Amino acid sequence: MRILFLHNRYIYRGGEDESREQEISMLRSRGEEVIEYVLDNAELRSANLLTVGLESIWNASEFHKVKQLLRSEKPDIMKVDNFFPRLSPSIFSAARETGTPTALSVRNYRLVCPSANLFRDGHVCTTCVGSKLALAAIHHRCYRKSYLQSAAVVASNAYSHLRGVWTNSVDRFIAVSSFVKQQLVAGGFAEDRILVKPNFISDSGVGDGSGGYGLYVGRLTEEKGVRSLLSAWQDIPQSICLKIIGDGPLESVVREASQKDSRIEFLGRKSLSDVCQYLGDAAFLIFPSEWYEPFGRTIVEAYSKGTPVIAASTPPMKAMVEDGATGHLYNPGDSKELASVVNALLIDPERLKLMRVKARERYLTTYTEEQNYRQLIDIFRQCISAHTSVPI
Repeated sequence: MRILFLHNRYIYRGGEDESREQEISMLRSRGEEVIEYVLDNAELRSANLLTVGLESIWNASEFHKVKQLLRSEKPDIMKVDNFFPRLSPSIFSAARETGTPTALSVRNYRLVCPSANLFRDGHVCTTCVGSKLALAAIHHRCYRKSYLQSAAVVASNAYSHLRGVWTNSVDRFIAVSSFVKQQLVAGGFAEDRILVKPNFISDSGVGDGSGGYGLYVGRLTEEKGVRSLLSAWQDIPQSICLKIIGDGPLESVVREASQKDSRIEFLGRKSLSDVCQYLGDAAFLIFPSEWYEPFGRTIVEAYSKGTPVIAASTPPMKAMVEDGATGHLYNPGDSKELASVVNALLIDPERLKLMRVKARERYLTTYTEEQNYRQLIDIFRQCISAHTSVPI
């Protein structure tokens, strides 16, 4: 199969970028032909915000570039990961005009929430879900704390609905979890065009937890629960180390905490292979996200190493972490309860060993590369079949 992947790289590299690259590697390793067209959002740091905002609504330049690319490359399908802001929804119309089947991966909530995370002022917020013109997001400056940038996202979503982009130019939406699908349906997207496919992680072998430390892996942002994690460690009397991998706006907060508490070690950004090594040696992964994280990629990475997970019990994480089996759940943002869960596990090493077995079993039954390959190819075939049945 000949597949064109389109993507806007994020300024802060995260799980979405990792998942996309793994999908491409997986497809190529199995003989599928992948063509990439990638823009980098890091270049926006020096760009005119007004121009970027207008182009995020409808980028005529990218429309023509992608249209020409589709005509010259003639892919069987166009797969889009992140189109915001530079590619813009215009690329889907380019695909429709060239008769190219299209699949859009949905790994966040931007289609129904201008901030993309259903999170505002330290709390979950679903105010804009179902609204075609999310004026509340402008009022609250939900995107980057800016009226102008929030307005651009709202206008982009509204204009796409008005033009019928989501109903006429995208054959299938690939939701990363059932919860994401539920939010899309609540936002007015057709349920029968939304397919669920989780992310995966290549198998790098089982770890043994011999490092004996707790581990956090992810962006250092407010909604990720970093502050509650750091607060919890103050209520853990044992000498267990907390290692933190990642970067982001709260890096200075983490550095300060590590200077005050020698048990907290900040490691910064690490490669995927390094992350997997740290995960294999960890006693457990802590996943403290307080927002409705669409999918816990690091949870799958932990499971692949046989490492149990302590996670905040948001709806998506309840579907990934079996409380008492593959890990433990606690109330989001409750640092006292998190500390209590950690303390209980530390005094029960036999329980941790059993959890390691269950975590590895969950990986093998749900998140392997081969399973994901079959799912993705099936989705592509559905896209092609659905597209050819509709007159252009």
